[in-house]
Amino acid sequence: MIHRRRPDRDQLVRIGDREFLTRGLDQSFWTDAFHNSMSVSWPAFFGGFGLYFVVMNLIFASLYWLGGDSIANARPGSLTDLFFFSIETLATVGYGDMHPANVYGHSIATLEIFTGMSTLAVFTGLIFARFSRPRARVIFAEAMTMAQHEGQTMLMARFANGRRSSVNEARAEVWLIYSEATVEGPGYRRFRQLALQQPRNPIFAFSWTLFHVVDKTSPLFGLGPDALEAMDAFFVVLFVGLDDVSGQNINVRKGYSWRDVKFGEVFADILSMGQNGVPHIDYGRLSVTEPQEEA
Repeated sequence: MIHRRRPDRDQLVRIGDREFLTRGLDQSFWTDAFHNSMSVSWPAFFGGFGLYFVVMNLIFASLYWLGGDSIANARPGSLTDLFFFSIETLATVGYGDMHPANVYGHSIATLEIFTGMSTLAVFTGLIFARFSRPRARVIFAEAMTMAQHEGQTMLMARFANGRRSSVNEARAEVWLIYSEATVEGPGYRRFRQLALQQPRNPIFAFSWTLFHVVDKTSPLFGLGPDALEAMDAFFVVLFVGLDDVSGQNINVRKGYSWRDVKFGEVFADILSMGQNGVPHIDYGRLSVTEPQEEA
């Protein structure tokens, strides 16, 4: 037997602001149905469920129709009556106007009830899993900055907690991803973790700025915008913490390209003191940067 290879399927994958074209993988929905059901948007999820519901009832209505007068009180040859009877059976409603009239009708109804109960269990589990899955609401600044801070060159990234509750035992990482040519010629993507001055935060409630010292031990030492462009540099900020409300771990990430690094600029202050002595935090200025003043 000759097995024909399925044609390559191109799919656009987006990581941060980078887009990659993947080829050679079977990207059908059923390849990873659970993951696709969990990751698809809510409108697409319920739209797919609605389409399945209609198609399934059309299939069973056709099976009833093939059995002739297998459903009592249904108009002869009326696919519409059989379709609505199928909906009542699949939903285990049963108004009583129509009911199976022979062994064939009872057999199809039994199969449909089993299918309906199984489907209801699967979709109930998926909906519960989607609702119960913890989601972090972390707001990231639109860019990173590199400037002087406390007498040292720093790469800085800023983000804020978008919820009123706090995140306990928060941890953050910054990774540099770049292309590097090997001695043999082919290039590879390298991953380097950047050391942070304060990678942990016991109670993340408002905003948090990460600082990486660009010294001789840093892979960014001596690099400017042109060098980062030549490396096709890409930065990834990872955040993990324990949600104070749900008690579950949450994680989120943000990607920045070399174009998103603003040299010689610092983040604008988002904290101010009100007239009543209450501190004000302006999240609308989270992404605002300004040129660093010369000492």
